[in-house]
Amino acid sequence: MLKNSLCTYFVCAVAFAVATGSTDAAVEAQAPALTGLRAIEETYHQLIIELEQSRGGPANAAMRTRIARAAHAFQDAMERDGGARDDLKADVHNIVVSLSDGTFSAEGSIRALRRDAKGSVIDAGEWTPDALAGNPVPQPVGTHLDQYNEGDCVGISVIKAFSNTPGGAAILRGVVRQSPDGSVYRVTLPGAPTTVYHLRASELDQYGKHDPAAAAIVGAMFLYFHKDPRDGALPTNKVMELLAGQLGDHARFADRESSRERIMRFLVTHAEDVNRGRMAMVFGGKPGRNGEWTQGDGHAFAVIRIDPASGILTYTNPWNEQTTPTIAIADLAQQAAGTSADFELVKFR
Repeated sequence: MLKNSLCTYFVCAVAFAVATGSTDAAVEAQAPALTGLRAIEETYHQLIIELEQSRGGPANAAMRTRIARAAHAFQDAMERDGGARDDLKADVHNIVVSLSDGTFSAEGSIRALRRDAKGSVIDAGEWTPDALAGNPVPQPVGTHLDQYNEGDCVGISVIKAFSNTPGGAAILRGVVRQSPDGSVYRVTLPGAPTTVYHLRASELDQYGKHDPAAAAIVGAMFLYFHKDPRDGALPTNKVMELLAGQLGDHARFADRESSRERIMRFLVTHAEDVNRGRMAMVFGGKPGRNGEWTQGDGHAFAVIRIDPASGILTYTNPWNEQTTPTIAIADLAQQAAGTSADFELVKFR
């Protein structure tokens, strides 16, 4: 969301860890299971295996049961991860329905899944940054990129959250290189390691200002998803996975399904990981007149620090990442409960 216009696009949020009072700390923590690319890919591959084994003839009852079970497991993994894979979700639905109505085709199901897995951060493979040609960027990446277009906020806040951790900062330094004359930035993303994106320095402002290397990374994300930053934001869960690849695990905590107490417990469990730089987190909300977080959604913010002693959470708004507003953890939990502004995180391996 931009300061002078209403951001109408869904933007993500990150699950984060906040510590509050001792009463909450004594209550059992409720945290989502880390999903990550490995969990999604494992269930995807298991479904493909079951489908491949059914080739060559009609599927018997036991085989149909195994395929349906694998399909539901893959669907559940995608849902836990935050969705945003509608084509694959439709493929799974069609597979399950076809098993009952007699239209099942193993070949057709496999083709559909493999087709729609492209662009969904699945089968990423191993990322090798040393293969990226060009000069390393000398300064830190992602510490002060400011939003320019409506759709930039997710990419910018995710990059900011990564830059707040040693593991994330190392990824940011490794994914981008500059041509000798400085006219082109080359970017490779851990979640899409076989592709190198070339972005002209003169065209980077559309992805954010004041940090061209970070803007190039945001630009590569838009190219990966075939989107325009003027037309809406990127899916937060897939952006986090695209930047983390096999180096981290993603999780989402849905505010709509949570009470104030449950959010407080969840935040408590992750405070240490956030503060020690083991976890990058973003969260959704609506920016106020001065850029402060307010109840709602449509905009992404990055968590910088969670202070259990003072009960304060420090964050940044991509409108101006030089400033670090704060909010009382209890107030954030109270206002976020029951809304669609989720929390999302990546824990680095």
